[in-house]
Amino acid sequence: MMNEKIGLDKFCDYLSKMNMDFIDFILEDWESEEEGNVKLNGLTKEEWMHLYLQFLKKKLDEK
Repeated sequence: MMNEKIGLDKFCDYLSKMNMDFIDFILEDWESEEEGNVKLNGLTKEEWMHLYLQFLKKKLDEK
């Protein structure tokens, strides 16, 4: 599926799904391993981006 050509609208749909998967990852998987409550305490923009990139790499490695 990663080699399939798609239009911008399908790619945007894919990004929306990835963002929902990221939210689930933060709320269910990652936050249970971290100290404190990230939802309330937050992270810097740089920390969020780094975490999101780690998530994307993990997703790509699963394919």
